[in-house]
Amino acid sequence: RKADGHVEAVVSTQSTGEDKMRFGTKVYCNAIVAELIGILKPEIRELIEYCNKIKMWIQLLIPKMEDGNNFGVSIQEETISEVSTFCEFAKVAFDDMSRYFVTRGKVSSKIVKYPHLEDYVQYLSELDEKQFLHIRVFANDLKMIYCCMFDIINKNLEKIKMPRSQMSSNLY
Repeated sequence: RKADGHVEAVVSTQSTGEDKMRFGTKVYCNAIVAELIGILKPEIRELIEYCNKIKMWIQLLIPKMEDGNNFGVSIQEETISEVSTFCEFAKVAFDDMSRYFVTRGKVSSKIVKYPHLEDYVQYLSELDEKQFLHIRVFANDLKMIYCCMFDIINKNLEKIKMPRSQMSSNLY
């Protein structure tokens, strides 16, 4: 890998002129997509950490099981479920970004191996465009996830912190 982000196929064995032409093909890394992934991956890691902390916080606030007056506990459990869904979505996005490089590498190796087939070059271009769109969509989804988590927690903060009212404990 070169410092400017380009990838170059190199042959270290002796070969014929045709092999040299075939392995001399350069396949450059898509610097824009790689830079965007480099920016977004730490954000995804941070989201996953926040989700885990929020789930643990709410889990620790769930009181012992009792008969009746479990409405607040159900709100806590529903909030944990929503946050878990957001966390799983982030994990899938993180995996997709890693899979992009594996897929791109396989297509790039086909381009190096078969430089006369323009379909591989076109497929690589389409793959880069698809990944760019996925990054844009996920960046927007990331914003929506934070907004939804804030909204869910903010609207239910009282029931999350104190799922059972103090009045019910005085009745017994």
